[in-house]
Amino acid sequence: MKTITIDLKSFCFGVVAVGTLLLMANKPAQQPVAQNQPDPVVRRYQAVVSEGSRTIIIDTQTGRFLVERPALGLPSWAPQDFEELHRGK
Repeated sequence: MKTITIDLKSFCFGVVAVGTLLLMANKPAQQPVAQNQPDPVVRRYQAVVSEGSRTIIIDTQTGRFLVERPALGLPSWAPQDFEELHRGK
């Protein structure tokens, strides 16, 4: 039966190598991973087409919207505010 012998230099090298691997594997992240946040200007305006091909463009930040009112075949836009419109009724 063959016996395995390890000299002191090989043993120390193995301990240092395993310790280094463990330290590298458990290293905490420097900074949290930044996720892409949408720009607040993106998706600010939304267009809605209702029955009769009437178009409404809504500003989601201010609550104001433009309503298309076709007059003589040409569209004219009337700016309105949602709060003012419902306060008046």
